Amino acid sequence: MSITIDFNAADVQMLQAQATAQNISVEEFSHKTIMKALRNAEYLAKIDRGIGQMKAGTCKSHELIEA
Repeated sequence: MSITIDFNAADVQMLQAQATAQNISVEEFSHKTIMKALRNAEYLAKIDRGIGQMKAGTCKSHELIEA
């Protein structure tokens, strides 16, 4: 599957600079950046679900026992 995204000139320059700094292609840099953003969004959603469960009182509570 391929996706086409149109960037303005300033954004293209920024992408090229970042890709060059990492010694990878703009396409690879873009792919890695998008995938990182998706993983971060999943992680933040998981945290938000946990906070929601805690506020609703539907989560399990565990005590930390130090030895």
